[in-house]
Parts: sequence; C-alpha cells; structure tokens
Amino acid sequence: MKRLPFFLAMESCPRRCVYCHQGEITGVWSPPSPAGVGAEISRLSERAEICFFGGSFTCLPVPRQKEYLDRVLKAPSGSRVRLSTHPDCINPSILEFLSRYPVSMIELGISSLDDRVLSLCNRGYRGEKALAALEMVLDGGFHGGAQMMIGLPGQTGESSFSDLRRIAAMARGRPVTLRIYPCLVLRGTALENMLKEDAYSPLSVEEAALWSARLLALSRRLGLPVQRVGLHESDTLGASVVAGPYHPAFGELARAAELALSLAAKSKEDPWSVPRNSISLVTGHDRYGLRVLAGETGLALDEAAERIHFTDRQDLI
Repeated sequence: MKRLPFFLAMESCPRRCVYCHQGEITGVWSPPSPAGVGAEISRLSERAEICFFGGSFTCLPVPRQKEYLDRVLKAPSGSRVRLSTHPDCINPSILEFLSRYPVSMIELGISSLDDRVLSLCNRGYRGEKALAALEMVLDGGFHGGAQMMIGLPGQTGESSFSDLRRIAAMARGRPVTLRIYPCLVLRGTALENMLKEDAYSPLSVEEAALWSARLLALSRRLGLPVQRVGLHESDTLGASVVAGPYHPAFGELARAAELALSLAAKSKEDPWSVPRNSISLVTGHDRYGLRVLAGETGLALDEAAERIHFTDRQDLI
C-alpha cells in the first residue's frame, strides 16, 4: 500500500525532550495545514496509508484533529491512517473519537519505560503511564506502535531489554510494532548542552549497532516485529548531528550485527549457512557483519569468512 506521510514537526508536543529537534530530523519546519493535507489526498489514485508523524497528534485540540481526519475521508476506499502521539494524550474519549475514522495504528513515543531515564530526558511521565497508554490503544482495537530509543541519558542495555519484556507481557500476543532509534545529539537541543558540560556521553556507531542488534534478537524471540531501526535519512539530519551514532545506513548495520550474533551463538566448528539474499549483511560496509562475527567468536576475519556458506534457503535466520 502506498504511504503518504505528513510531518507535524513538534506540533502540540506537551514538552521539549532533551534530545528532540523535529525540524532538524525531518527537514520540515512547519506543519501542513488541513487544506494542504486535503489537496495531497485529492491527488491519490489508489488506496494509501496516510501518516501523521513528527508531532503529538492526539494532543492537538479535537477540532483541529477533526479538520485533518475529515480530509482522510476523501481518500480512495480502503485507505487508512497511522499517527504518532505522546502517551499523555491517550484516553478513552480520544480513542473513541479516533475510532470514527479509519485509524489503524497509533504509535506512541515511549523512548523508555525506565523512570530515571524518562526524568533525565524530560519526558514528563512515568513508565507505567506509557505502558498503560499502549494497553489502552490495544484494548481499543488499534494496532499499537512503540517508538523506543537507545543510548539515552542514564539508560543501560538491560534497561531497554526490560522495556521490551514489559511491552510483550502487556501485549499478550496483540499487535505491537516497534521502531528503534539511536539517541543522537542534535544542534540546538538540551542534550547538546549536556554534552558540552560532560553530563552526557553518546554511544559510538559500533556500540549502538550492537545494542540495537541485541534488541532485534530479543524482539524476534518475543514476537514483536521491528518496522525500522534508525532515523529516516533527510537532507538536514546529517548536518544537524553534533555527536552520537549517526550513520546513513544505521539500520543495515544493526541487522548485520544481529545476523553476526545469531551465527556466533551457533557452533563455530561447523559451517554457517546464510541465505543468499543476506550477503550484503555479511560483506557490506567494509565487511561490518563479518567483523562483528570475528570479534564475537575470536576467529580471524578470513577464517570466519571461510566458514560461511551462502544458500538459497530462507528459513535459516
């Protein structure tokens, strides 16, 4: 299905998180008007997923939400809506209102469920509040989305692994899709000041890729699909990063590391079978996946490479 995204950069966000600067991330500095959204929708010739990202949609005044969503009703039959929002702005009346429209997925900017991390990031809620909001979304019959982050102030790997286990336990098999974003230090944020004051140390690309890989592996075991790893690349993002694990192909690095970790967990005495369509995860980016594999197993790079057998089977990883 075609996707038509609209970015409401920081529109109606109840507070400014220490790491956030939506304009720098997306390159969109002002939100589209409902009329502008309607004009874009009128050009659609086939059903589409219409997405409202970047701000906190349900924190908007209800009449403003209605202005946007009424335009969606003009989309081709079978179109649906996905929106992102803040956990503070989810309640039964909001969900009842959204149920009048073809809203299929509600993504919550959860970041973390660790109360200390949330406080340091100025998120304005406790972890239980975010988890309860996600549960309300699922109880309302919507597909839930959780936008998680790694490398936040005060955050540890085990903290984020605990977050995933709590989400899976709450979901009880109901549909929740994840996004995993590494924390970047962007120009003009409070986090930039924390960096200058030595109050924050960002992850390296390699540290973030391995952390993400372990989250991907755990998500797979818990049955929580991951839609995206890493921020969407834009014309402004790279130029806005002051520090942190920025890489234009970060998601591929994370998935390469996940593959390497899964291979390393198997016997290194036998050949490793890898689907042929995953060759780039082993050999791409200066053989990044292979280098992680060698590091995890203690094998020399060439020896690790010799043990890999590429196959047409797709059920191996």
